[in-house]
Amino acid sequence: MRKSTTITQFIQEISVILDNGNSRSIEETCRHIEDKKVINWLEGEFPTQETGADFSMFQDKHRKYIHNSLEIIWGAYAGDERRKWGITNNGLCLLISWATEIIRQDFNKDDFIE
Repeated sequence: MRKSTTITQFIQEISVILDNGNSRSIEETCRHIEDKKVINWLEGEFPTQETGADFSMFQDKHRKYIHNSLEIIWGAYAGDERRKWGITNNGLCLLISWATEIIRQDFNKDDFIE
């Protein structure tokens, strides 16, 4: 799976979880980012049978990419969630915002639309 597919599929699965009305604290979410266990945590908290979110397509190398990328964002921006992204309540929303930031950073080489 390509990096772009990996991170956008991650966003899609979190969107499914949010659509089911779920929420987790920013503090709890950041703890799992720091531990590099976000996907395992999400799988345990939101089983596919209950939410429809499916993280099984992420092999170890995909999980490592997501975890390492989130940890970089966390290291640079933890504590600035409100100021930088406007996120104050839901750590799942923060995951979407930070995954979007990963896309911006990893794929910032795109040409401008003219």
